[in-house]
Amino acid sequence: MGNWEVDTDDQKNRLYLTLEGRLSVDEVETAADAVIEASSTLDPGFDQVNDMSVFEPADPEALDHVERGKRGIVENGIAATCRVVSESTTGQMQFDRAGEDEEEYAVAKADSFEQAEKLLDKRREQME
Repeated sequence: MGNWEVDTDDQKNRLYLTLEGRLSVDEVETAADAVIEASSTLDPGFDQVNDMSVFEPADPEALDHVERGKRGIVENGIAATCRVVSESTTGQMQFDRAGEDEEEYAVAKADSFEQAEKLLDKRREQME
């Protein structure tokens, strides 16, 4: 059984997505809906921290929802994402591959939540 959480920081114009454990198809669908909805409240050019450090491979059917989520954040104007990488390289590769054609934004990887925040903050400073 998995767990997920979506949050936003309007000050930073940042979306936060946490994926933990093995998510069911329904959980991935609901999480994708929440990501799309939350990202629509941010200004275009927002970035995202995606903590997948304990994410496990999902059902292949769930990958359609991962792809839909990626497409949704592109439509809502994402500029960059930083993924806190998974202990499960299979889960990480699976997530990376799903909808990778949709990723018209910068993608980085980090070893911790704090490192992901710093990478995105630094990227934003360089863009200004």
